[in-house]
Amino acid sequence: MTLMLYDGRALRIDQANRQVSKHVLWGRPRGSRFCPDCLADNGGRWPLTWRLGWSFACLTHHRLLADWCPACGRVQREHPFSRRAQPLPGRCGIRPPRTGDLDVIAGCGQDLAQAETLRLTVSHPALDAQRLILETIESGTASYGPYETLPHPAVTALADLRAVAGRILADLPPNDLPKWVPQGLADAHLSLDHEEEAHRGAQVRPGFMSPARAASAGAAVAAAFRVFGQPDVQQAGIIMRELIEAIREEFWQVSTTSIDSWGRGISPVLRGAYLAALGPSLRPSDQLQHRTTSSLPAPPTAGRAQISGRARKMPATLWPALAVRLSPPDGAYPRILAPVLSCAVLLVGNPMEFDEVATRLGSVTDGRTISRLLQFLSGDPHWDAIATAVTRLAVYLDDNDMPIDYQRRRRLDYSGLLPTRQWLDLCRRTGVPPGQGRQERMARCLLFARISGLPVETTPDFGVTDEAYFRAETARFAALRTPDLAAALDEVACAFLARHRVRGEPVAWTPPPSLLSDLDLPGPDPSLIDVKRVHELVRGSAHQVKHIAEVLGTTIDAVRVVLDEDPAPAAPLTETQARATGQVRHAARQALTQKEFHRRYVDRHQSLYDIAKQTGFSRQTLTRLATEYGIALREGPQDYKRKGVIDRDWLFDQYVGCGRTLPDLAREKNMSTANMARWAHFHQIPLRPRGGASHHSAQRTTD
Repeated sequence: MTLMLYDGRALRIDQANRQVSKHVLWGRPRGSRFCPDCLADNGGRWPLTWRLGWSFACLTHHRLLADWCPACGRVQREHPFSRRAQPLPGRCGIRPPRTGDLDVIAGCGQDLAQAETLRLTVSHPALDAQRLILETIESGTASYGPYETLPHPAVTALADLRAVAGRILADLPPNDLPKWVPQGLADAHLSLDHEEEAHRGAQVRPGFMSPARAASAGAAVAAAFRVFGQPDVQQAGIIMRELIEAIREEFWQVSTTSIDSWGRGISPVLRGAYLAALGPSLRPSDQLQHRTTSSLPAPPTAGRAQISGRARKMPATLWPALAVRLSPPDGAYPRILAPVLSCAVLLVGNPMEFDEVATRLGSVTDGRTISRLLQFLSGDPHWDAIATAVTRLAVYLDDNDMPIDYQRRRRLDYSGLLPTRQWLDLCRRTGVPPGQGRQERMARCLLFARISGLPVETTPDFGVTDEAYFRAETARFAALRTPDLAAALDEVACAFLARHRVRGEPVAWTPPPSLLSDLDLPGPDPSLIDVKRVHELVRGSAHQVKHIAEVLGTTIDAVRVVLDEDPAPAAPLTETQARATGQVRHAARQALTQKEFHRRYVDRHQSLYDIAKQTGFSRQTLTRLATEYGIALREGPQDYKRKGVIDRDWLFDQYVGCGRTLPDLAREKNMSTANMARWAHFHQIPLRPRGGASHHSAQRTTD
């Protein structure tokens, strides 16, 4: 009746039999410990908490509780008082033999205040543990240490405490106990007379029920609180790792499921601390599956629906900005590691085999490669940070909606992506040299990877076998890209997705970098690179991306990420370079849109000469621009005859007879050199070839 207050918090009561279950939560069905000083101070009153198996120390008098009468050696209150005796508070009340006398003293009558127990210092770990236990029982909730962020009912926290304390009593070698509790308490526990304890009914399985002696209970609980007194699960796992190493020899095998034999009703907190303790000894794949570096490790329980949902949100190759951070600078390139890192994210909390995980992400790698590269990463000093980053990404994907369905994009037909004609038109509009087919293939490969999330090697017309060549080409193309070219490629991507009925999705997306901002990862952080300095180095000289990476003290892939996200503006070119690269026409296209060109030439009837004079572009450039816009030019000489008619005899005499140059003649007649050349063609006067021999100075020397 009186212990009903603690039912479900500190013990379990069998309602049918009206008994305390002695096999659950260190329940004490009979008997009670006591504090001699308390009995002396309060006239023999008996606090109810002494009846609990969790009571082993007095917080008021800083001493262990006494286990039995110092005279007869019997446990107090193990049986009801005799009806034929008068109990005396503060004295031994063991039932006496039946004598027929009603006034006999109950039991041996020994003053229990004379019992001797171990005195403890004020800050003794056993007292701290006792205080936390009583506070937890009183409040009904555990919110200390690793339970602070994830509070649990008192009954669950005590089940965890019983499991660890029982393991300490059963399997911790005696010589190791002083490493866990103060020497005096360890000596009190180790001084146990085993024959006497066996006579008193000690259990064959130590720790299965509440220890008979307060010293044993105090030592076990104080040692267990070295684990539960840590601020979080990971710190608790570090301490538990020492315990597991100390008791490992007593086990046939230590595995991720060994804790199931420690007791029933344990909480995820204890299981998480146990898995965190085993983490360094597990295979890297097991660490990811059990999330051993997370705030709460747990067995792999992800269902197929959750795994499928995460696979839809994952590209087959990890996002470049994140892959660079997770890739060690030496040993493996992010392009090789990226597919394995994506599989690692899918592997978190997932009981699937490697090959099945790879299949979920498009089969761009295989189980053997995943295993080999995970072993490679686990040998890096930053492995814990890598595993933490991978786990965080998995949790973020599970908890948030993503803007891109990569599963659908992996199934699209990319055979018609960026055909040659579209690439040439794109280069013409952006002023980028189209190259000799090499740049076109690279642009197609990188655009394919950007849209699909698949490796560039799976592009329909990849055709590159030399990895060094490919890396050099991708770096060169990253430097070639301008904001106009990048925007044009994104327009191509949007049009491609629209043709395949993919709408409402961005071309590309990356999780927020803040997920990994506090981790010490092996790769450089692209967000810390000076973008302006990168642009200066790219456009200011002919330096390669490799040289830029060396100057900035980073990696080529990190520079590529910066240039992919923020392309460098095109550098100003000389007139010759501009003509060679198509930049002049690009600038003309920007200054004279199709609507503006039509307004000037057709509506206002301006000549090409007038437009050229006003805009600064040559008549040849304007002629090509008119052809591109589909604007028909006015016929031949009629257009330039408006500036004056050139007589054939005069032109022949001046150009052939006198050897004057076309620019000199054009200035005299106030027209352009091109216009004067047209008159020469019109009059069928052969022109001298270009070069030094046709210059004015050469003609004068000849005369």
